[in-house]
Amino acid sequence: MRSIYLVGFMGSGKSSVAEALYEKTKKPILDTDQLIVEKYNLTIPEIFAQKGEPVFREYETNILKSTPIEDAIIATGGGIIEKDENRTWLKENGRVIFLQTSWEEISLRLVDDQSRPIWNNQARDKQKLLEDRTPFYLEVADTIVSTNGKKVEDIVKEILADENNL
Repeated sequence: MRSIYLVGFMGSGKSSVAEALYEKTKKPILDTDQLIVEKYNLTIPEIFAQKGEPVFREYETNILKSTPIEDAIIATGGGIIEKDENRTWLKENGRVIFLQTSWEEISLRLVDDQSRPIWNNQARDKQKLLEDRTPFYLEVADTIVSTNGKKVEDIVKEILADENNL
């Protein structure tokens, strides 16, 4: 089985869904943000503050290309689809599931989240960022799952009901 890559905007539930998929499938899970922290020995906010977003995006590409293309579940960072080479790599090397989430739902989920540099940057228009990224998520998606108002268990059932995702 090709690896499953979960893509979507921050707050769409990629990490939570990956954990729940592991519970059902026992396939190893990886989180690209966590792998970046482990490899580069800096938190995501520290990377953004000390090195800038372009360096973070390079780290993200390096990590993506090191993930296994067989039998794993990989939660990606929300901006991984911004680079053409990442979108190409995702489409060629895995099964991509887009966790589609509305702006309203994301805003509710992240209202008190202080751990995300882009979310906490008051100068960034996050709603426009979601609008700008959505065509890229759709471009790479083999499957689209709406997460609005759904429990993680229901999202996982929907993913596993499609035999192409197994």
